[in-house]
Amino acid sequence: MTSGQRKAHKYIWLLLAIVIPVVMVFAIKDLNIFSSENSTSSTFEGSKKDSLKSFENDIIKASLFESHIEIILKSTLKNTSAVVYEMDKKGNKTIIIGQLTTAGIYNFNINNLPKGIIIYDDLKHVEITKFSF
Repeated sequence: MTSGQRKAHKYIWLLLAIVIPVVMVFAIKDLNIFSSENSTSSTFEGSKKDSLKSFENDIIKASLFESHIEIILKSTLKNTSAVVYEMDKKGNKTIIIGQLTTAGIYNFNINNLPKGIIIYDDLKHVEITKFSF
């Protein structure tokens, strides 16, 4: 490499070290999955009350409350990108509620009562489970 190429190489790598993190921040800032509105927590104040409706199958147990949805994931899913969607009257997914990762209890805040829930793998475009309340 000549001295001119070494200088250009150094400046290009310094520029990339600055530009790539900035591009990554702008790429993920508008994702709804990371918003505080759809946060998960292990304890929730209203979870002691009776649920409005509930559903259970071999994958999950879901309970619908007035202000949140509690989902108990019985075992870790094979699908790594499982996203919980709100279901409309026709059975189509509409609004992202949150994301499921490992087995455990998930509490998602909701603004209005959904007709049902769809757990969908966004990477493989596969519906994992679907149920209506």
